[in-house]
Amino acid sequence: MTDSPQQPALAAPRTEVYAEKDQLVTVVAERLLAVLVDAARHQGDAHAVLTGGSAGVAVLAKVADLLARPGTETPPWQKVHFWWGDERLLPSDDPERNAQQAHEALLDALIEQHGLPESNVHQMPVSEDAADPEIGAEIYATELQAHAGENGRSGLALPRFDVLLLGVGPDGHVASLFPGKASLHVTEKTTTSEDESPKPPLQRISLTFPAIQTAERVWMVVSGADKAEAAAKALTPGTEVTEIPAVEARGARETIWHLDHAAASRLS
Repeated sequence: MTDSPQQPALAAPRTEVYAEKDQLVTVVAERLLAVLVDAARHQGDAHAVLTGGSAGVAVLAKVADLLARPGTETPPWQKVHFWWGDERLLPSDDPERNAQQAHEALLDALIEQHGLPESNVHQMPVSEDAADPEIGAEIYATELQAHAGENGRSGLALPRFDVLLLGVGPDGHVASLFPGKASLHVTEKTTTSEDESPKPPLQRISLTFPAIQTAERVWMVVSGADKAEAAAKALTPGTEVTEIPAVEARGARETIWHLDHAAASRLS
């Protein structure tokens, strides 16, 4: 996959390896808070894209822990917006939804205790609102457009993503962009749909690679030995996106692979 003409040069990935998962998620949680503080201070608002999976949800739970510690610097939450990189098209109360898990880990506490406006939480559509993933993708594209700057980002109608978190599957997928799927090659759109995910549930909504690549910072959060082969391939020059989609997950300013020792065990 080649960059569109409007796409600036992307940041080469760098790796950071941690002894175990808790250390990894603590560092990412601390950095996430710091980015939100800095963006809100210097730009007037902050936009973060969240991910699901055990490591992604653990990061949010760790943020909640940090907020309970005296002296933790936090952003003005009314200036912070949360988005998602992908979602399962399921009912609103389904515990498998990334948004549902994020609310339980952190967002409910931010809303109830710290003044985060519910309108600043931009969930992807639920099955009650979208009959199929294609409709859901169109709905979310409209939501992204409503919060885009005057000229969008790299020619796309998107807000400025200060940081975008991603997990990586054992097959090398990121968001809901899976090996061999047509969604890997969607350009000129911010969102895409998946009707036949290799892992259940089948129906998904996802940001596209061009949308992901507009983020200032793209941070992979990868834990576990089952991710080691995919991580090693993704970080090997010449690996094709059709085989390991994670090779195209890069940020405009920064691309960091945060790995625990098990996930990094096959890196050269």
